Amino acid sequence: MLREDKIRLMHKIAQYEKSAEEYERPAKEYFRGDYLSMHLLQSFFSYTLSYLLILGVFLLYFLERILNAVNVSIVLRFVLRCVVIYAIGLLLFELVTYLVFRRRYEESAARREEHLRCLKRLKKRYDTEERIKELEKEESANA
Repeated sequence: MLREDKIRLMHKIAQYEKSAEEYERPAKEYFRGDYLSMHLLQSFFSYTLSYLLILGVFLLYFLERILNAVNVSIVLRFVLRCVVIYAIGLLLFELVTYLVFRRRYEESAARREEHLRCLKRLKKRYDTEERIKELEKEESANA
């Protein structure tokens, strides 16, 4: 016998399994700390590479001015300013990365837990239905 609530439950499970490969797989393959560390490391390299490329373009653009003002104190101030900007930008970028991927991991874990609850409910349904069928067989055999 088809029951509407059972069908809804099966549909919910199927929807999760369909979307799980794309969204859930990366998060469930790692522990939370490993997942966050991996993304923080990736963002570190991405930010560093981007910063170096932008700095290179900036240096090429102002190369003539830099060469005309070859004063050690000016160059040191420029280098110090670049390092400070890099450090502040890196801290902000890593903070945003941490917050975003921590939230994604927690949402993924919550969806996995809900999926497991649905599977347990469905298993209970099947077990109950099977037990009812066995009892009906026993009643018909005894009668």
